Amino acid sequence: MHPLPRSLEYLSGESLVSYLLRLGHRLDLSPLHLMRAADWIKHDASPHHVPGSLLLDLPKPQAEAFARLTGQTAREVSALTLAQWRDRYPPIAHSLPDQGRRMRPDAWLYIGSPRFCPSCLTGDGTRVQQLHGGPWRKLWHLPIIFACTEHRTYLEAECPHCGQPHDKQGPLVQRANDHTLHPAQCRWTVNAAAPRRKSSACAGRLDRLTDAGRDRPRPTADILRFQKSLRGRLKSPTRTTDASEYFTDLRLATALINATWPHSRDLLDTDTAERIDANSRKLHDGPGGRRNQQVHDMPPRDPIACGALLMAADRLLSRDDLPELISDLTRAAFGSPSSRTPWAVLYDRHKSDCSERLRHVAEPVTRAFPRVNGRRGTPAPLRTGYPAEHIPAFLELDWYQRYLANCAGSESKVVRRAAAVRLVQWARGGAYDDAAEFLGIPPVPTHLLAGRETRRSGWTRCNPLEMDRALRALASELQSRPPLIDYRRRRQALHEWVLSIDTWRALVRELPPSLAQFRAQTDDRKRQDASVFVWTLVTRGEHLFAPRPLEAAQPTEVQQQWAARRNTTWFQFSRPDPLRHYADLRPVLTNFAQRLAWDIDTGAGQIIKSPPVLTHSEQSRP
Repeated sequence: MHPLPRSLEYLSGESLVSYLLRLGHRLDLSPLHLMRAADWIKHDASPHHVPGSLLLDLPKPQAEAFARLTGQTAREVSALTLAQWRDRYPPIAHSLPDQGRRMRPDAWLYIGSPRFCPSCLTGDGTRVQQLHGGPWRKLWHLPIIFACTEHRTYLEAECPHCGQPHDKQGPLVQRANDHTLHPAQCRWTVNAAAPRRKSSACAGRLDRLTDAGRDRPRPTADILRFQKSLRGRLKSPTRTTDASEYFTDLRLATALINATWPHSRDLLDTDTAERIDANSRKLHDGPGGRRNQQVHDMPPRDPIACGALLMAADRLLSRDDLPELISDLTRAAFGSPSSRTPWAVLYDRHKSDCSERLRHVAEPVTRAFPRVNGRRGTPAPLRTGYPAEHIPAFLELDWYQRYLANCAGSESKVVRRAAAVRLVQWARGGAYDDAAEFLGIPPVPTHLLAGRETRRSGWTRCNPLEMDRALRALASELQSRPPLIDYRRRRQALHEWVLSIDTWRALVRELPPSLAQFRAQTDDRKRQDASVFVWTLVTRGEHLFAPRPLEAAQPTEVQQQWAARRNTTWFQFSRPDPLRHYADLRPVLTNFAQRLAWDIDTGAGQIIKSPPVLTHSEQSRP
């Protein structure tokens, strides 16, 4: 590889494509020729397959090769790419090829069709820029840049002569093998479909304002300030994490406005609403006038509509009533705030990158819980301050009554279960199912629960925002005055536990003599049911999820018989006025449970997890 006979100084803020166009124009070489000379692409590669990843980041060997070719440094070459913003602007990182995967441009990047400012393309009046034009700026590849703050004008979205690119992504360089065009001329192809005619470039000048361009509205002072604030987040002193989370939040808020249109129309002024309305009809109206409910996660290419929409999204994020607003918009647009709505699906895709505040707001109205084996989008802990080990699997009755009873209605069991899972998820992070597994709540047959979604949701018939506020109030109390009971230790101690035969017989002997018949019928089924009752008292768990080792050891037909009587027996243990022998047995078991809990908490006793079962003759005793 030999250095070029002449080179060109880089312009501040210009993109890699810009430099290829300007250098090629000076040397009368095509951009494709320069890329082949630097060994970026094979010499037999098609000019239509120039990889867009070159704009995002140049590997060190490629940067060094181009630096030798142009007489620059590898650092200067790398500065022409978007790599400097990859940690601040997530769509850049999302678009990078990974482990052999081909590059897929994110919808929030303009790879080959950036918007532009005609005045910037005109140049600054120096001889070099008079000859080869001003820079195509890197910032123009980001949809969040919709106005030129230097010239106080909106960017142009398309060529005023051919009207392209028509909201579509193009290749990194249009007509990469064409060396005849000035860098400020439109390179989009026209007459490509005409029969027996060679296609040609539009070649219209983009650095000259047309009459239509002069008549366009100018950005207001508020729009320009907002544009400057967006640019400011791309550089220091804004923290990298803060910038990345903000742009993800902005993306999701923009998608929410688009997805719930026209219910979100009041968030914009009249002129902008009309532009968004036209854009929405184009995106959502399908064949026969049917509305397509899919969320088009893409900002409008029209810079005026884009700027106003982004500013509306920014204001939406700053509102104090954001939780209620999201709930109202999703309910109005989709009928209910649930994980099946298109916006909830989009939120689930990006929530690991968004801010903690937006997760607080969005999760109760999306119910978009990831599966235990699919950790994409798994949220981080919310810095609750209370240990997850101190949360029981079935929420403490006192906590439930003080915080959740008023909004739970008839869903008390489901809410107590799901509230405990949610508190653990907030404390530990991870998926909803991971938190359920931490609490010892396994997948259960659907006939044991009221509906398919009850284990995962818990808010089926409850207002999700009201439930979320109540739970956060409870979480604040737990943070300021954490409980002292390690329920996880108790669950682990009683894993596969059951009352030993000797202990069970000793407890039965404490019953009044009048219950002689009951005392004679102390078989394994009753021992198992009594063990479940003790387990629920010690662990504060649900009887549905208690270990049943004795039942599991029985033949299938015996297991079915025991299961058929399970709910009846539990009803007697839990009802206010049980039958006589249950009324007498309950305090005996409660006292034992208190001693057992103390032994576990202090480590004073030895827990026998697998005592021997009764013999067959003992099981058959009348």
